[in-house]
Amino acid sequence: MATPLQVRVQLRRDGGRVGPREGPWVRAAQVARAWGPADPSALAIVEDHRGRALGWGLYSPQSEIRVRVLEWAPEAGDRRQPVELTPQVDWLERRLTRALAARDALGLTRAGTTGYRELNSEGDGVPGLVIDRYGQDRVVQITTASIAARAPQIVAWVRARTRGRVFVTSPARAAEREGYPSFSESWAGLATGDADEPREGAGTERRADREVDREVDREVDREVDREVDREVDREVDRERDLGSDVGSDPDHVAPLRFTEHGLRFAVPPPPGQKTGGFHDQRENRAAIAALAGARGLPLLDVGCHVGGFAIHAARQGALAIGVDQSALALACARENAARNQLEQRARFVEGDMFAPASWLPALTCDGAPGAEGFGVIVLDPPAMARSKRDVERARGALARTIAALAPHVAASGFLVVCTCSHHLTRAQLDAALLAARGAGRWTRTHALGPGPDHPVAPGHREGEYLRVNVYQRR
Repeated sequence: MATPLQVRVQLRRDGGRVGPREGPWVRAAQVARAWGPADPSALAIVEDHRGRALGWGLYSPQSEIRVRVLEWAPEAGDRRQPVELTPQVDWLERRLTRALAARDALGLTRAGTTGYRELNSEGDGVPGLVIDRYGQDRVVQITTASIAARAPQIVAWVRARTRGRVFVTSPARAAEREGYPSFSESWAGLATGDADEPREGAGTERRADREVDREVDREVDREVDREVDREVDREVDRERDLGSDVGSDPDHVAPLRFTEHGLRFAVPPPPGQKTGGFHDQRENRAAIAALAGARGLPLLDVGCHVGGFAIHAARQGALAIGVDQSALALACARENAARNQLEQRARFVEGDMFAPASWLPALTCDGAPGAEGFGVIVLDPPAMARSKRDVERARGALARTIAALAPHVAASGFLVVCTCSHHLTRAQLDAALLAARGAGRWTRTHALGPGPDHPVAPGHREGEYLRVNVYQRR
């Protein structure tokens, strides 16, 4: 059954090219006029200036990105003839189900991982929606008005497929930009308290959906119930005894627990940094840990958050030191090291990554772990360039920090520079290294990005944000 397209959006003649190669976004500046309700729950048909249908998508009447196209009209045939676009009434459920099936095909749980992204916005054909898995729990992040209007349907769908808690979060910046109330205020009740059983009526799903559900349930039972919950529950009791930040949440909300390549982690639930665990760096943490283990020299993780790079390296036999400015993040990192029996090999210190002079000398002086140099230094800052105007400032800050860190990388060691800002390209990371005074000679050996659970739609350049350049000293 088809669903009606309630809004017509006609483009300007001089609005520039629009189509799959240009990506799914239609910006307000490209729109000449629109007919229909100013309702973000409506679907919109996009037409060129002659009235020919180009595609249909999600409508955000107050956003600078006016339409996020979900399906383009076929290019084959005579484009002078009208094209009928008829989205199915269950288009959203179909895309959610396909995303889960795609993640199941990756085999992540069979590899000892129960923390990953189940749905990645445009990359999975649902712009404005992210769903992250943490063991049995889910974190749903909503960033557009059109997805906010469908939040009850989405949350009901997610809750029917997990035994755990479901947290719904929406960044205030996104809510303001798109023109809808922040979910932390108006949707707080959508976060479930204790683990929920799947809702009744789920048996009406399609055969393919049922098969995915059964397989997910089997993996949850094996990988989570047996390997995670049974062991981590004992850690939670210990956290409460220690009075840690994770165990002393004012609302007594248990942390999000998950496994990553067999390592056990816990992170605070929302509100927090993004959805909690930065799953996009998962494969990079394992890859960099292998480099650190092969060198046998210490690893320095600058901007360590909850200890991911450091703890992975410690398991590979390297001594690891993590630095972060957040006391909560450092408490989580220490507890994560302890729950993996790696506290003797991973230590964490408080410090501002952009002011290494305040903490680096203590780690590199005579008798300190980094006195002979680090085999690997990881620099993983937060988003530094939210717009093109911020790029020059961000590149300068990176160059100054690299200048302080680079001399402490041992011969043939590695410097890992990360950015989660779309506007900072790999070439600009190279430029920051070249601008760092006294950094020495380097060559780029790896150009890494997010794992396969963070797909990017072809043509959607804005969907590429995480870039990790690995440089080796020469």
